[in-house]
Amino acid sequence: MESERFLECLIQTALASGFADCEVYYRASRHFGVTVLEGEVSDYENSALGGVCLRGTIGGRTGYAYTERMTEDALTYVVEAAKENAALMPESEQEILYRPQEAYPVLEAENTDLEKLTAEEKILAAKKMEAAALGKDGSIASIDYCALDTDWTEVAICNSYGLSLRHRKNDVTAYVCAIAKNGEEVKTGSHFWKGNNWKNFSPAATGKKAAAIAAAHLGAIGISSGRYAVVLDGAVMARFLGVFCGVFFAENVQKGFSLLAGKQGEKIAADCVCLRDDPLLAGGYASMPFDSEGVPCRNKAVIEHGILKTYLYNLKAAKKDGVASTGNGFKGALPAPVKTAATNFYLQKGARSQEELLQEMGNGLWITDITGLHAGANTVSGDFSLSAEGFLVQDGAVGQPVEQITIAGNFYELLQRIEEVGSDLYFTSSGNGAPSVRVRQMDIAGK
Repeated sequence: MESERFLECLIQTALASGFADCEVYYRASRHFGVTVLEGEVSDYENSALGGVCLRGTIGGRTGYAYTERMTEDALTYVVEAAKENAALMPESEQEILYRPQEAYPVLEAENTDLEKLTAEEKILAAKKMEAAALGKDGSIASIDYCALDTDWTEVAICNSYGLSLRHRKNDVTAYVCAIAKNGEEVKTGSHFWKGNNWKNFSPAATGKKAAAIAAAHLGAIGISSGRYAVVLDGAVMARFLGVFCGVFFAENVQKGFSLLAGKQGEKIAADCVCLRDDPLLAGGYASMPFDSEGVPCRNKAVIEHGILKTYLYNLKAAKKDGVASTGNGFKGALPAPVKTAATNFYLQKGARSQEELLQEMGNGLWITDITGLHAGANTVSGDFSLSAEGFLVQDGAVGQPVEQITIAGNFYELLQRIEEVGSDLYFTSSGNGAPSVRVRQMDIAGK
């Protein structure tokens, strides 16, 4: 049965079976992935998945059920399963469905030319990326990982209140990690490219960038412990946002998992800090015109010039606070319940380049990489203690690479200590973004 017809039939079957209201969420995807090693294909995947999830209210309770089979027999199975699951849920956990009442933004995210690429073209690009990373200068000993993925996704949502939405998107992600070696010293460097315009992708440039990052960290030294002026690279600041973005989720605030309760409208960051969640960002890796509940997405300021403007809401959390959803209710997987999630969550860029930030800092550290974020960060208190690498900066000039250091601090305090935001906006593959930022002082543990 075609997906559109199946969704309609599933809603009709659920209502006829006693559901007061219901929603059907459909997701289909195609994935191609290739990993190369020493010029040969070491791993290969070409898969397709699809299915639907029914969510509805019966007896004052919300029930979920899903199936990957869109056949007539599956209609009754899904409805009965949702009934059984609803009976196990407390009434206090009842979820509300969205009643469409406003226009939806137009967001073109599918490039049909990308679907015309052959497997051979993708494999050849991955091999070129690896060859370019290995280079000819001898500093790159080997490649740790070199992969290229293409993904196509279609999402559709309809409900008994007349909601009917559909969106398609596709992209390619290329990632390479190079290993540089000098005697017994070994360093790694990685780089990725993501987008849906194949013409903008340069396998050679992606490979060379990873190699350059790895080679630049050879010859690293240790430094003494102390408090240092710091420039955090955009990639580092973006990773901080990715780990701590949950403190801005209303459901976490309501449960006591964030220290931002009651802070809306108050100053929580430096004047130069403007933090946005923009699901409509052109070319954004996490752009969507609507969330998994069918709520229209919109660009919004979370922090504006240091002032906390809003939390991020799904429908359930918004109802508790008596406000409208911000369009941030998303499913992590087809059968999963709706939770709050950020989209293109980024620190708005400033006017000065990274080079200017380093020059203005004078003497300090340029932190280019951090590790251990999930183990070394407390997402409630904001405290972190992380292994880091970077470079000494002396009189505004980048000096020797630095290793075996630990940076420690608190995320809430970090937002207040930012003195200037750069113009070099960087996004991780998951949609978290930031430019380089100059921080007044950070605690560094060294030798």
